[in-house]
Amino acid sequence: MSVRHTARARWAAATVLFAALGVVPATGPAADAAGDACGATMLKADGTAWSCSFSDDFNGATLDTTRWVPAETGDNGYRVGMTCFDPEHNIKVADGELHLTVSKRVAGQCSGVTSMTAQYVGAALSTWGNFAQTYGRWEVRMRYPTQDVRGLWGGFWANPRDRDYGRWPASGEIDVAEWMSGMPDQVVPTLHYTGSTTEDTGWDCGVPDLTTFHTYAVEWSPQEMRFYYDGSLCFTRSWDPTSLRIQPPEPFDKPFVPSLLATAGQSWNSPPLGKTSGGTFDVDYVHIWR
Repeated sequence: MSVRHTARARWAAATVLFAALGVVPATGPAADAAGDACGATMLKADGTAWSCSFSDDFNGATLDTTRWVPAETGDNGYRVGMTCFDPEHNIKVADGELHLTVSKRVAGQCSGVTSMTAQYVGAALSTWGNFAQTYGRWEVRMRYPTQDVRGLWGGFWANPRDRDYGRWPASGEIDVAEWMSGMPDQVVPTLHYTGSTTEDTGWDCGVPDLTTFHTYAVEWSPQEMRFYYDGSLCFTRSWDPTSLRIQPPEPFDKPFVPSLLATAGQSWNSPPLGKTSGGTFDVDYVHIWR
């Protein structure tokens, strides 16, 4: 997920985690205020409506486990670098938002795992086993922590439900909005697959003040990915796998699972020696249309 050659880690097992050509997000008269679970109806370029297939506005008091599966190190051993995951402590739903916190690990957190050396507790969740979709419009509204030195990493992306084309990155990954505190003013979309290069990252997708809420979306078709930040198209990409046995639209022609992650950084974005990182990623909603 991380850009510039940062190593990836993804949870496995229970916690592992169009625009159709010419599609643009609808505004003004192109939107129907009546809407559905995802809000006002949005129209595609051909005049047909996007249809809401997944929606969570986090209006309850607890995480909806009919939608989301949190990563839990004590249950299955999943961890990311120096971070373990304990949903009882670092995932909270309140005031119409989902709060994903990264904090210093204390005794009793992420228990049940032998040889646990994690220094931090993070939060990660996906819809694994509950929801997956091929193509469509995928959108999150979220804000990132206030930290301008390396040490934190997180965002919104999608991973393949099944590894039909092989282990990462062969089966693909869609990063809709990835942030690393070592580059505090930059949030980027990226495609990962066999043959992915820096050309698969939207370096020009900038928004002002990442510590306030912004919307991040991708419209995914068999031909291309179109990324919209705050409703503006900022990056379009058609993928070009180098594997002779994978041809477009592969590997992005299978069901993917939406995921959210808040963790301590890794590699060049690791927390500085002698200092502690921590912060909360806030999510207002996740909406997906087909």
